[in-house]
Amino acid sequence: MNIIMECSKTFRIADLGCSSGPNALFTAQNITQALKAKYRPAGIPLPQCQVFFNDLPTSDFNSLFRILPSLSSDTDYQNEEGVADRSYFAAGVPGSFYGRLFPDKALHFVHSSFGLHWFSEVPAEILDKNSATWNKGKIFRQGGCGEVGEAYFVQFQKDFNTFLRARAEEMVGGGRMFLLLLGRTPHDRTDQGPLGFALELLETSLNELVNQGLIKEEKVDSFNIPIYCPCPEEVSNEIAKEGSFEVQRLELLRRSENAPKEEMEAITGSDSAKDAYGKKLSKQMRVVLESLLKHHFGEEIMEALFERFGKIMGRRLSDCIEYVERGGDLVIVLQRK
Repeated sequence: MNIIMECSKTFRIADLGCSSGPNALFTAQNITQALKAKYRPAGIPLPQCQVFFNDLPTSDFNSLFRILPSLSSDTDYQNEEGVADRSYFAAGVPGSFYGRLFPDKALHFVHSSFGLHWFSEVPAEILDKNSATWNKGKIFRQGGCGEVGEAYFVQFQKDFNTFLRARAEEMVGGGRMFLLLLGRTPHDRTDQGPLGFALELLETSLNELVNQGLIKEEKVDSFNIPIYCPCPEEVSNEIAKEGSFEVQRLELLRRSENAPKEEMEAITGSDSAKDAYGKKLSKQMRVVLESLLKHHFGEEIMEALFERFGKIMGRRLSDCIEYVERGGDLVIVLQRK
């Protein structure tokens, strides 16, 4: 409450890594509606809100702004579809959140969902053929050598520290930050839970295409997916080392406790149910990874790759139960000191 009382006339919100779909608009609407619900009963006049939508310069900001609702002073109005008009001013901010994006002490609330498990870059040593960390034949650290897991962890430390230092400069004292990213329970850094299991099967699919002569082996050797799923302890240690934030909440929401009913039925169901769900997961994985894979391997192998991945996932679906136990969504709420 003190943040709004001290924020003059404008409450500034940043959605970092917002992408270009409607989810970004739902996030902005939920945040501004939460402010209204919290402060109106206390009799505190609501300030004007400004939301900054941030993503990489390659993001299609035009697509996002084309679906931006109308600006309305009536924040209780909803259209026939139940979508509220926009009660905030909007702006786009292109750039990587692993660096400064805003002036000093400009932000009151920062949100980022499912962006921070992506690295700013692939660790250089895992691409070095002369290094013990060379990740030959693999595209991820799942099941790899300890050196690979350590290289990914060091990159996570570097990126997360950079992120925290940038936000510390940009946020006002008492400002809040809500972060959501993929996480894991085990301390073995080469075990990345259900995501690691899925990417291991994608790796198998790529190597089968190598065996068929559709992809060159060197292409696989030079490709690594820049994602790291930290455990809560790793995140807590980095926050403490940076020193600018107090932890309000740090919790791993275990996937085993929140798995979709359809997924659990498929895992324990018939072969046809597993095959159907494998195809569904393949489509979901394609949405997330296709642009990255297409850039490295070429568009011509995408259909064959994801068709093969869906079949392998269907056959191996029962094996993912043990991995589901070791992964989930990491919820982090921080307050600027």
